[in-house]
Amino acid sequence: MTRKALLVFVVLGSLLLSEGGRVHPSSASQACAQPTKLVLVRHGQTDWNARGLLQGNAEVPLDETGRAQARSLAHAVAGKRVDAVYSSPLSRAYETALAIAEARGLAVGRRAELREIGVGIYTGLRLDRIPADVRTAWSANPDFPMPTGVPEATASAEPAYVEGRRFEGESLNMVLERSWRDLRDLGRQHCGQTVVVVTHGGVIQIALTQASGLAVTRYRAFPVSNASQTILEYRSDGSVAVLPDW
Repeated sequence: MTRKALLVFVVLGSLLLSEGGRVHPSSASQACAQPTKLVLVRHGQTDWNARGLLQGNAEVPLDETGRAQARSLAHAVAGKRVDAVYSSPLSRAYETALAIAEARGLAVGRRAELREIGVGIYTGLRLDRIPADVRTAWSANPDFPMPTGVPEATASAEPAYVEGRRFEGESLNMVLERSWRDLRDLGRQHCGQTVVVVTHGGVIQIALTQASGLAVTRYRAFPVSNASQTILEYRSDGSVAVLPDW
């Protein structure tokens, strides 16, 4: 193969791999010359939030309070610039995102990598129902995953959301790797823009450890309430700053 033909092959391959709105690694590595803001929003309240149950990736919808929070959030940001809206695929995040996007005529892009931390067989339980040694190991060792499996429905306060379903258990590093990479991809994809990303408390806490230069095991240092806003600014030097407002 000639050098010219090889060059054409490489360029075509890069174009094909970047289709579908995903950022190809070669383009993602290029720094944006303009600051890009990602507004990380935690979804509105659900009944499980109010009851202190671990939701993980269970499909628990917003409750009345959560829907009111979503409407209030949409009103609060009505005068601000928003170029795109994304959310976790879970309905509680997507419904919150819709409240913001529909008023602007924007679609909501769902991103699987922005789902909540997978708590496996402990989905639907209160935190204090997880064995103490498992809680300690998971919080202290970023490579220790929650066990994957089907939760014991009789142990759940709301068995309808977990019965017969298998839930993945994840470690802190597993969540960090998928979610932080995806947030950085969005920042590069939307160079110079302001993007609203509706996701989950765990994902936002982990993002804040990275923006603050802390170990992922320090995630508890950052409380994140329902319908709150956390603003990250991606800068041309590759750094990420946490802003007080946008």
